[in-house]
Amino acid sequence: MTRRAVIAGIGHTDFGRLPDRSAFDLEVEASKRAIEDAGLGRQDVDGLITDPGPAQGILDGITPHYLALGQYLGIDPAYTGSDILGGASSAAIIQRAVLAVEAGLCSVCLCVYGDSALSTPGSFGYGRGDDAAFGLFGAVGIHALAAQRHMHLWGTRPEQLAEVAIAARQHAARTPHAQKREPLTLAQYMAAEYVVEPLRRPDCCLMSDGAAAVVVTTADRAADLRQAPIEILGHGQANRLSTWSSPEHFDTLPAARCGPETFARAGMSPDDIDLAMLYDCFTIVVLMQLEDYGFCKKGEAGSFVEGGRIGPLGSLPVNTSGGLLAEGYGGGMLHVIEAVRQLRGTAGARQIDNAETALVSGHGLGMNTHSTLILGK
Repeated sequence: MTRRAVIAGIGHTDFGRLPDRSAFDLEVEASKRAIEDAGLGRQDVDGLITDPGPAQGILDGITPHYLALGQYLGIDPAYTGSDILGGASSAAIIQRAVLAVEAGLCSVCLCVYGDSALSTPGSFGYGRGDDAAFGLFGAVGIHALAAQRHMHLWGTRPEQLAEVAIAARQHAARTPHAQKREPLTLAQYMAAEYVVEPLRRPDCCLMSDGAAAVVVTTADRAADLRQAPIEILGHGQANRLSTWSSPEHFDTLPAARCGPETFARAGMSPDDIDLAMLYDCFTIVVLMQLEDYGFCKKGEAGSFVEGGRIGPLGSLPVNTSGGLLAEGYGGGMLHVIEAVRQLRGTAGARQIDNAETALVSGHGLGMNTHSTLILGK
């Protein structure tokens, strides 16, 4: 007998502008879909961990999110909790579920992301501490500084940022539920307005209402369930809480620490990864992660992505459903779900041939938090 944790079920709602549906309504739907996908019932769930998203987690964060969602689901789990690590939360709550399941604290753990960020004013526009007095609001300003720094240090060009945005649209064109399925040309990218220079509108992720859920259980339990289990080969997390008081804050991500550790735990290297679901709140973050995870050397990500290398026919497909830039803003949980679909071989027109391993990342807050999963068939 083993309590080794695996992913047994996935589910998500539509994503987009859904003003007539509350975040909890969406979360209940995603949860039911994931439980049903696993071939389980609500009564089987004895663990609940949630990623409340920006609106629920920050603007409406007084009542613990897991408590309210548990009431809507009608469950009384043995193990509960919510994590607020920004975009790193979804991968992080799956890591937490793995620890809980393998420790015997629960046997079927439901991991849920959900929010109504697009229909909630101010979800991403809040000030960042004292720096708001100088006009630094929201994530885009922070990541624009990182992009400027990368351009200064390594000569990264706007056309290379464009490669990330263009590849996202190419993947999304094969994804029926994606929000941005129309092609993006380099000319269209270059003509797009700046949000915060050098980041243009296509460099910035979507805002979406929606929810997504994943069921984590033991390998023994999954053996009798509906879906073939997806292995969690390695996971890791790293944080840099000093923010821009650290001289290296805009030079590298915490991924540079937890990435090698996760590869070591899985007994793998970047060369063993068939596809990467890299958290893509902004195009610059994809470039930085390609370097920090070791897919290319520092400063070489711009040239690495040229020629469609991370697109549907590239040697390293990245965010094969379109990611945050084109599929929808799912807090990072849609990245996990897409990795599971690819490894199951159920991704339809966007299926990557012979996909056996996937890296999934989460990146959050003021570039402070990072989480990593390596999944396999």
